[in-house]
Amino acid sequence: MLKLSTIQFISIFFCFLFGTYLMAQTAIGSGSYTTTYPGADSAGRNGFPTGSPQLSKTAVGKPIPTNDWWSKLVKENHADNLFNYPLTMKTTNNGLIVTYVPSGVIGDNSAIEVGLVGLHVSNATASDYSDWTISMNWNDGVHEFDATSGIGMPFLYFEKNSGSVAKVKVNSGTVSISNELLMIDNASSGADFVVYAPAGSTWSVSGNNYTSTLNGKNYWSMAMLPQSTSNVANTAQEFKKYAYVFPSNTTTSWNYNPTTSMMTTDFSVTPDVKEGENTNVLMGLLPHQWSNLASSSPTPSEKSYQSIRGELKMLDGNSFSVARLFRGVLPTLPYLANYSTGFDPTKLDQKIAVIENAALPSWTDSYNEGQMMNRMIQTARIADQTGDTEALNKMFATIKERLEDWLSYQSGEVTFLFYYNNTWTSLLGYPSGHGQDNNINDHHFHWGYFIHAAAFLEQFEPGWADQWGDMINLLIRDAASTERNDSLFPFLRNFSPYAGHSWANGFASFPQGNDQESTSESMQFATSLIHWGSITNNDTIRDLGIYIYTTEQAAIEEYWFDMYNRVFGAGQQYKLVSRVWGNSYDNGTFWTADIAASYGIELYPIHGGSLYLGHNQTYATELWGELDANTGILSNQENANLWHDTYWKFLSLTDADSAIELYDRYPDHNVKFGI
Repeated sequence: MLKLSTIQFISIFFCFLFGTYLMAQTAIGSGSYTTTYPGADSAGRNGFPTGSPQLSKTAVGKPIPTNDWWSKLVKENHADNLFNYPLTMKTTNNGLIVTYVPSGVIGDNSAIEVGLVGLHVSNATASDYSDWTISMNWNDGVHEFDATSGIGMPFLYFEKNSGSVAKVKVNSGTVSISNELLMIDNASSGADFVVYAPAGSTWSVSGNNYTSTLNGKNYWSMAMLPQSTSNVANTAQEFKKYAYVFPSNTTTSWNYNPTTSMMTTDFSVTPDVKEGENTNVLMGLLPHQWSNLASSSPTPSEKSYQSIRGELKMLDGNSFSVARLFRGVLPTLPYLANYSTGFDPTKLDQKIAVIENAALPSWTDSYNEGQMMNRMIQTARIADQTGDTEALNKMFATIKERLEDWLSYQSGEVTFLFYYNNTWTSLLGYPSGHGQDNNINDHHFHWGYFIHAAAFLEQFEPGWADQWGDMINLLIRDAASTERNDSLFPFLRNFSPYAGHSWANGFASFPQGNDQESTSESMQFATSLIHWGSITNNDTIRDLGIYIYTTEQAAIEEYWFDMYNRVFGAGQQYKLVSRVWGNSYDNGTFWTADIAASYGIELYPIHGGSLYLGHNQTYATELWGELDANTGILSNQENANLWHDTYWKFLSLTDADSAIELYDRYPDHNVKFGI
């Protein structure tokens, strides 16, 4: 009897453990991931974001939107770094601070505070969002206040619950009232603002507090006027027709035409007309948009604003389209011996031999792993072109073993796995690096290398994707899901459709707002999508990659390179910046202030998708001259931040002979991979 009970207990216990394992492990094709936190590794790595998302109303129950200009709002009680161009905002217990800061952090600047009489709540939440708008909510149980802001929109849109009284606290500037209009002249950095209450409303004044019952309505709005405004009252009346048209939704859609190689992107606003006859909102187009308008698109008016991203041109309308030519990418760069004379294949064979026998390190992280795999992949492709099948097969086997290890979870393991965190609806790779786990940083950077590796495996082992492709597609969905109704991941996590580029910081945790450093690795991600989509015959993923690639190229040319001299201020001394922030840019990096790294991080890695760097030959030539002047690239200077091979590859886009000469001159140069 005792023996039977023991067996029963053991069986039940085993079934419990096995059932727990099955629940923790989610199989997807031949791969799998865990939904249960596996624990830290021996170095104490493997984290995940703390706390719970700050969401309310219609945002509850959806995948968590991180990596946006407003993402601090979902992580912290308040966000002090909201920059939508042209406005500068932050949330407080009493409502929304609205001001204008040309560049830099908002700090203590609190020119205007919009809220409700008696409103006081410890946190603001994200209550609704669309492709380029965010709605914020304050609710203390008695008063409820909502504010909506969108990229490029000079208007803010407010709503309240019945019984509450709208309040505007003016801390700087000169106030005048004209019926329902509250005008604030020179509130901050010369900027003028107008608050629009519904028709028939009046404003009451007590000190610097202005209140209104809104004539029994529950909505009002506020606009920053163009910096060129000379008569506030006249411009305020001119802008009034837009004051009562709220954006209830914003959407971005894209379409690639393989015949013409044109990528067309359509932007659309769904208006919610509160009063009046006008049905159009006022949208501000950024330089990468208005310089690439489709021939059929509406065009901006003469109204414009100056912003940290250059001139914002105003469009009276609810839609517009941009079009970009896709010039293609290569799976790999061509074999030099096929195109030049005097090339010594023996030297190349020697270098291949070194790398083919190098194992992938066991001590690594999700970022450095990708770079090490990329180094081996690029070498394997060269081996394929030179006919070195043995080397190709050896490196292929190494990459396959490691990537499949990453793509499959085994009970008890704490390294080389993926963990889906349900609270923050994100896939985390362990061991992590650079905040990929606890801050949801850089997923497009990291996953781009894994996706590239998968495309490589499918190229040389057709059918591999049938078994492992679903896990790769999961990585793609994590960083850039194309489905707004995806149950696991937010729509286009890393990529901002309106800003035109990716944001790297999961929670926009810096006072300057969100940021992106390595645009070249963002383009590596887009290139990997193109390769993977093409080789697996998945046009949706291919076109997603082309959309991100063409759009981000336009943004890079404007905001990181200022290729057309219409964005950088007079104080910018270099031809590129290494970091673009929400409301600034600079030439620092997150590990050094060395200008050599500032150049390198915008070029690395160079591959078959990097040819955009040479699209503008004039700019590329001038940039090389600056590299030469500001670094020791021509003297083989010993500097860990001076990546000779990367620089020379960039030089080859404009002067291949000189690049080869430098390579031959300094055979023991510093090679970049891993940070």
